[in-house]
Amino acid sequence: MPHALGLTLQAGLQHRIAVAQNGPSGAGAILELAVHAATAGSADDKAWALTRLAAGLRSAGQLDLAVTALDAAAGLRPTGWRERALSTCAVSVHCDRDDPERAVAIGEEQLGRSRDEKLLVAMARAYHEAFLTTGTAEYEERRDRVSALLGRYASAASAASSSSP
Repeated sequence: MPHALGLTLQAGLQHRIAVAQNGPSGAGAILELAVHAATAGSADDKAWALTRLAAGLRSAGQLDLAVTALDAAAGLRPTGWRERALSTCAVSVHCDRDDPERAVAIGEEQLGRSRDEKLLVAMARAYHEAFLTTGTAEYEERRDRVSALLGRYASAASAASSSSP
C-alpha cells in the first residue's frame, strides 16, 4: 500500500477511535478489519481485506476513508470474485457519495468482465440514481435491463431450491 494511503487510513482510523471513546460506534469492528487488511498474506487476500474494511467504513458513514481503502485494494489488482466484490463495494460507496455516474463507470467496467447478483443490485441503484440526477433516459433503460437480469437470477434460484430434495 503506498505510504500516503496508509497514512490517510491511519489518521481516519485514529479519528474513529476518538469518536468511539465518546459514544457508540463500530470502531472495534473497523479496527479488526484494518488489522486483517494489514496482516493479510497474498495481494488478493489484502485486497479482499481492504474491501471488507471499505464496507465497514461505508457502514460507519466514513465514505472518504472507504474510497481510500478501495483505491488501495484496486492498486493490488485483485482477481476473480475479489475484484467483483471490490467493484460492487465501490459502486455502492460512490452512490452513497452522490456520484452515481462514477458508480456506473466503475460497475460497467466490471460488468464487462464478470457479474453476480450483488453487483447487479448495486448497478440497478447506480443506474436509477444516475437517471434521477441527469434525466438521461439511457440510464433508465439500463436500470430496466439490469432489473430484468435480476428477475432471471431470482427465477433460477427459485427453480433450483424447489428442485432440491
